[in-house]
Amino acid sequence: MARMNVGVVGAGIFGLAAALELRDRGHRVTILEQEGIPGRRASSNDVSKVIRRIGYQHETYIELVERAERQWRVWQEEVGGSFIFRTGQVSIVSGSSHYTSHYRTWSGPDLTVDPSQYLSVPEARARYPQFRFHDDDTVRHDGWTGYLRSGQAVADLAVLAQARGIEIRSDTSVSGVEEEGANVRVSCGTETLAFDRVVAAAGAWIVRLWPGLAESLYLTRNQMAFFVPRDPELFSRSNLPVWSVNTGEEAWYGFPMLVEGYVKVADDLKVDETHPEVERTNTRRFLEMVSRFIAERMPGLRGAEMVGGRSCLYTNTPDDHFVIDWAPGARRILIAGCGSGHGFKFGGSIGPVIADALEEKHNPLGDLFRIGTRFD
Repeated sequence: MARMNVGVVGAGIFGLAAALELRDRGHRVTILEQEGIPGRRASSNDVSKVIRRIGYQHETYIELVERAERQWRVWQEEVGGSFIFRTGQVSIVSGSSHYTSHYRTWSGPDLTVDPSQYLSVPEARARYPQFRFHDDDTVRHDGWTGYLRSGQAVADLAVLAQARGIEIRSDTSVSGVEEEGANVRVSCGTETLAFDRVVAAAGAWIVRLWPGLAESLYLTRNQMAFFVPRDPELFSRSNLPVWSVNTGEEAWYGFPMLVEGYVKVADDLKVDETHPEVERTNTRRFLEMVSRFIAERMPGLRGAEMVGGRSCLYTNTPDDHFVIDWAPGARRILIAGCGSGHGFKFGGSIGPVIADALEEKHNPLGDLFRIGTRFD
């Protein structure tokens, strides 16, 4: 395809991945980001995100995450950074929730390497004293899973993008994107920029640019807290993998001791609907919930000092699949996002999917993310 001048709205992981791939294909690329990088309120700005293969029923995600993991390691070597860690994962499902969708996804597509294994409750108790296990728990360990230092990865990829000749305009708020003849006009305050095509990777703010999507998408506020345990070695990466506890009514997950010096405990229920400008501080209700969860399930964190916390916004679709498709009524504006709470890990492989869609090349890995009749 002929060289294009492409604007990318948003410097989260979808925007940066798209920009890097498009630049590698010879296009001129400009990224417009409303804040710094990583953005203070952006979903990509976090201390850690899980990279996993279990829990997916659709083979597209298995293929994408395995590709992504390889690319993350290429990028890490290229920037000389340290943002991806293989720790494994222990998943705990209480007896009362054995028939939830979360439990059923454990029997998804076959994985190509490092198959996961079930642990008996006595085995789990001996192996993971950080938790209190119930006699009717189902416990599974997966050796492939790990996590990404997401905020650090975004910062490193932004440096890599600039080194490759991508222009990044931070602190540039976009108020409108519309097609005009053969161009796409992007309004940034008093300035209007013209591009051949635009990738709209605006995260939670996509509903501000296309209000019509607000009827099909919903934003949720998911919260996390950071704790310094009394016994840091018990929570080190050598003793504790990424973990999750699903009770049927609540879904919790977390990480071993992070580089930042604390353990992260987070809520994964998509129930607290919100808006993009909501405060990112923790609510009193969440703090009560996490305190109760620790008392009931994580005796290893009793007495731990809470040293911080924040909220992360999920931009959810009804089926939890991403959106990589033309904006409604447009042929030069491509929406790329709606990560539905699990999108970050795919940053290493989502760039080619977005670039192929923008160049109008068929990529079967992108079929799942077309809008089609999904929102009817």
